[in-house]
Amino acid sequence: MNISLDDLHLFVLTVQHGGISAAAKQHSLQRSKVSRRLQELEKTLGCQLLIRTTRQIELTENGRLLYQQVSQPLTEVTQAAKLLSNQQKSLQGVLRVAVPAALITSNMFSLLIDKYLGQFPDVLLEVLHCQESVDLKRENIDIQILPDGVKVQNEDYVQQTLLRFPSSLVASKEYLQSHQPITELSELVAHPLMVSRYNQASLPDTLTLRLCSDDLRLIQHMATTGKGIALLPSILLKDALKSGELTAILVNEKLPEIKLTLIYPSKQFLPEKTRALITLLRDTFKLT
Repeated sequence: MNISLDDLHLFVLTVQHGGISAAAKQHSLQRSKVSRRLQELEKTLGCQLLIRTTRQIELTENGRLLYQQVSQPLTEVTQAAKLLSNQQKSLQGVLRVAVPAALITSNMFSLLIDKYLGQFPDVLLEVLHCQESVDLKRENIDIQILPDGVKVQNEDYVQQTLLRFPSSLVASKEYLQSHQPITELSELVAHPLMVSRYNQASLPDTLTLRLCSDDLRLIQHMATTGKGIALLPSILLKDALKSGELTAILVNEKLPEIKLTLIYPSKQFLPEKTRALITLLRDTFKLT
């Protein structure tokens, strides 16, 4: 026996509103459709549920028994559905975002988070330090940002490319003054290099790596204190270059870029708090 939950719901609504016309009007349905579905329900169950009169309806004994058994569970299901719908539409609750350490330490990301929290004070934002792709649905994570080259676990997830970040080679003035001028990339073989693992693979194997870290701020600090030459995203270096704390070298050399990818499970079932952060990311990082 295949009983339609929709038909059961219409039956409960008809009883609650005291008639087919009232139930249809209250829920913007056609009276003929409600009447037809109730007849189908009676046919499926093999018994009469309602005694129809001109002005109202009456329950048969079978109708009263069915209503007593199904009215509360169906009402609870409806309330649960409304609760979930409201939660999807609300700008509150927990939003979990997984990002690599390189992004966590950037001023741009900090300003973005500050702006989001200011706009949506009822959202609890959980920022997780994560270097590898995770199964967002299983880990209950709403958004992940990953650097280029990291394989995404689930190819069905939505993937959008963020603005590409060009890189610069930098060192302190003191370091450069104590060494011969560097005029071409091959001359870096005589210098200790400090890189992130995101751009390490793009460098020639002949170069000597002194430090490889996911923490870009650490790499910048080591360059500032004269420990060698650093390859860093240009966007992180604006203040240090402006103040003279660091100096760019080989500025005309084509250097590797860091590309970030925004990942989330689905466009169709996107809570408003998640959509709001994606929009902010789009505005900040110029999604393509």
